[in-house]
Amino acid sequence: MNRAIILTLTLAGLCLGARADLNSYVNKPDESYKYELTASGPVGELTAHSVRLTSQTWQGIVWTHWLTVFQPKEIKYDKCMLLITGGNNTNEAPRTNSGEAKMMQQIAQSTGTVTAMLEQVPNQPLFDGLKEDQIISLTFEKYLKGEGDDWPLLLPMVKSAVRAMDTIQSVVKEKSGKEINGFMTLGGSKRGWTTWLSAVADKRVVGIAPIVIDMLNMVPQSELQLASYGSYSEEIKDYTERGIQAYSKTEVGAKLRAVVDPFSYCDQLTLPKLVVLGTNDPYWNVDSANNYFPYLKGDKHLYYCANTKHDINGGGVATIKAFYQTLLTGEKLPTINWERRPDNSLAVTWPHAEGKAKLWKALSGTRDFRPAKFESADLDGTGSAVAKLETPLSGWAAYYVEVTMPSPAGGTFGLCTGVTVLPDTFPFPDAAKQLQMRGTNSELN
Repeated sequence: MNRAIILTLTLAGLCLGARADLNSYVNKPDESYKYELTASGPVGELTAHSVRLTSQTWQGIVWTHWLTVFQPKEIKYDKCMLLITGGNNTNEAPRTNSGEAKMMQQIAQSTGTVTAMLEQVPNQPLFDGLKEDQIISLTFEKYLKGEGDDWPLLLPMVKSAVRAMDTIQSVVKEKSGKEINGFMTLGGSKRGWTTWLSAVADKRVVGIAPIVIDMLNMVPQSELQLASYGSYSEEIKDYTERGIQAYSKTEVGAKLRAVVDPFSYCDQLTLPKLVVLGTNDPYWNVDSANNYFPYLKGDKHLYYCANTKHDINGGGVATIKAFYQTLLTGEKLPTINWERRPDNSLAVTWPHAEGKAKLWKALSGTRDFRPAKFESADLDGTGSAVAKLETPLSGWAAYYVEVTMPSPAGGTFGLCTGVTVLPDTFPFPDAAKQLQMRGTNSELN
């Protein structure tokens, strides 16, 4: 079975507007919303404002968060970077000494912009100790069983980010007299999922950097896992154990995807996007992005952190900083283009004369690259390069090209091509047949 069969969605129907309840939920008035500025004080050369935010009441549960706003002495731009993070409801104070907080402080200082960190997304634990995917899968199950349109947990997660934006604008206006008129949102894993949907829910979002969330276009992703692994990843067992994938061919399953799958909104997601992934993420396939990235509209960029799992490395951070800098100045981040040729070579072009390209390669006895090691080799070329991709005599090989260029934020940053896996065959083609032709976009018509 080849890749074309695995991708059951036709190109003509790939991007459909969702009929969902995301915007209606986010925009629904909620008298619970409030915030309290609990402290303001110096952090290095910045001022940190600690805010206790109540974003909403969902399913009778009041959601509270710590929101920390980092304000430089001189605010040079009217944009703000908002990092959406996790944590739990037992946190008695904001985590201002965490690695994430220190990154936001450094970016605020180097760019002269306000940055902020929103915690407790989602509020957890909930429902007798459930966390993360345990909660999301439970809420999907309740939606699928007809218990209410407001159940999918991504709805309150997105609303918490929107309320954080409201609060940041108010606090910055009060403390500096300056206006914040646009946000770049970012976050990892479930917060990356929230990042995608925040751009659908709020036009103040001018750029997004979703991190290690590689599940857009959900039905083909399920097919790809089954055909590659013979089963679903253990990391998504909470969904598998509740039988969420079994709803793929049902009308209600299609409606759920219309609410929570960012791919359902790709006609709206034309803003600048930077997708940051780990090559060895145990949640996804190494080439999962091929199920959605080629079909995204507008400015789009991809970066793989080599040999990382469900996190990112310094290269990913550098690319995020470069991306943010272009949002501040109105520049465009350089775009790399690539084409896989019939002879299995990969032709790559980039606009910067000082760019340097290298080919990353990993070998695996199976089509599972989660434990594989990627190694790189430099490619010759100024502004373009061609990489020869060889099909191994046994097993599979995964390839992608990374181009490193001077960064508008200082130093260098990288962008990557998509991943090519050779041979273009699957070890478990029959395993995917249970989802073949299920949940296609025709169900949304």
